[in-house]
Parts: sequence; C-alpha cells; structure tokens
Amino acid sequence: MKLRIIAKYTAYILFILLLSFILPRIIPGSPLSYAQYDTYILNQSLPEDTFNAFKDYYAPHEPLHKQFAIFIGHLLNFDLGYSFYYRISVLELIAGRLPWTLLLSFSSLIISSFIAISLGIKASLSGKHSKLKILIMTGIQSMPAFLVAVLIQGILSYKFKLFPAWGAYTPGKEFFTIGFYTDVLKHSILPLTTLILCEIPGIYFLTYNSTQKIKKENYVTMAYYLNIDETQVHNKFIFRNIVPEILGKLNVQFIYAITGSLFAEAVFSYPGLGQLLKTAASGRDYPLIQGILILVCLYGLAVNLLFELILKNNTEKY
Repeated sequence: MKLRIIAKYTAYILFILLLSFILPRIIPGSPLSYAQYDTYILNQSLPEDTFNAFKDYYAPHEPLHKQFAIFIGHLLNFDLGYSFYYRISVLELIAGRLPWTLLLSFSSLIISSFIAISLGIKASLSGKHSKLKILIMTGIQSMPAFLVAVLIQGILSYKFKLFPAWGAYTPGKEFFTIGFYTDVLKHSILPLTTLILCEIPGIYFLTYNSTQKIKKENYVTMAYYLNIDETQVHNKFIFRNIVPEILGKLNVQFIYAITGSLFAEAVFSYPGLGQLLKTAASGRDYPLIQGILILVCLYGLAVNLLFELILKNNTEKY
C-alpha cells in the first residue's frame, strides 16, 4: 500500500514538472519563443544581466532533452529562476512572502474550521437550524471574496477607523518587538476576518448535512434504543463517522490555503503570495509566475498526501 502511494505521488510530481517544462515552450508569446539574443521580451527591454540570468536558467538554445535536464537540475538545487519584474531570485521573493500568506491562510482556516464544525454539529444535534442562520450563511457563501473584503474594509477601516486598511505592518516599526507583533496583529484582523467569513459557510453546511445523515443511520437509532449515554452516542457513533467527510473538505481548504487568500491580499495590499502573483501576472513576469505555481502544486500534493495518510490511519484504527 505504501509503495503504491509513493509511486502514485511520484507520478504526480513528474507530471507537474513535465507540464511546467512543456507549457512555456508551446504557448505563443512565451519568453522562450524569442531569439537567443533578443533582450526585448514581453514588451520590456531587459537589462543585460537579467537577460543573461534568464538565458542561463532556461537555455533556449539547447535541445529539448538538455533543457529538461537543466530544468530538473535547477529545481533539485532549489533554483526557481530570476524575476523579470523585481530582478532578484524567484526563490528569495517567495521565501519573503510565504510566511505572511501562511500566517493569514492557516490562521483563518483553523479558526473558521473550529467555529463552523462546532456550529454545524450543535445545530444538527439540537435540531436548531434557523432560517435566519441559513440565510446569513448562504448570503455570505454567495458573495465573491473580494466583495466581502471591500465591504469589511470600507466599514471597519474607512467608516469607523477601527483597523488599518492596508499592509501587514506600519512602515518604520522596529522589527521583532512587542510593538511590532501587536501592529502585525492589528493589520491582520481585517483580511483574517474576510477569509474566516468566506470559509465558515462551506464547512458549516458540510458538517451539518453529514451529521444529519449519520443521525439517521440504523446503528445510531439502535444506540438510542439501547439507552446508551447520549454523550457516547455523539462521540462514538456520530462524530467519529463524520470525521472522514470533514477531513475531505479540510483537505480541499488546505490545498487552496495559499492561493485562496489572493483577493484578500489584493484588497488589503497584504504582502503575501497572492499579492505577489497578482504583481507577477500584471507585470508578465513569467519566471515568477512559474515559480509560484510549481510551489503551489507541490504544496497541494503534500497536503493531499498528508490527509490521505490520516484518513487511511483513521479507517484502519476504527
């Protein structure tokens, strides 16, 4: 079983790398379609050192099999190329932005999961699933994330001036002090609130519906008939059986945790990967776009593997 999982994910990784290698070489207008000594790429004239870094990394003058070998060699050395727009290493750029995205995305996911799962289970077990709650949840779920972000920013920041409207911290703050961490917390509240509100409805409805379905199973009815303690019924017969579905939902949420904050980061000018990808796309910075997408794909595979192992262990255990 373990060998099959390893083989499957090895094939996934090879497919992602092969796709990342092939696409820029077949898409019209790609930087790799330009002549070897043409420094005028993507409507911008590149400085000689930037173009040389690009040429050395992608080696467009070499045969395809040699280009692929060079590409894999760079990845094994954690070299993702050189940014056209920022004119520094792509890996250096990503490393500087990734912690902000992880802080925002994972914090929101943990908080929203705790709230949504608790509310969903409680509403299902108590039978108190009010129409008002359904209306609110459905309304939030149907709103685009950027609209939620704009509304929160307009009301809580511009209208009532309760929290900062943009950035991750106030420029000029001394790093790694109590004042700095407090400032980072204040700047994260609005984008964090946006992501939490957008993530709660989906997890809530899944938890509620899963609990409702398990409640109707014969073994749960029999447990109540045998007068088993209600707490034991909830824990051993209901909650344990909704765990796989909840983990399946959280798996998807974690996969999109990095890129899911794109709109919130764009609205609040939060310096994470979402904002970096937006800048790369508008600046047509191909090496940076490719580096971010490769990282996100590999991250998605790692998360999927982790949840697959958790589900497998949970199934074997029970």
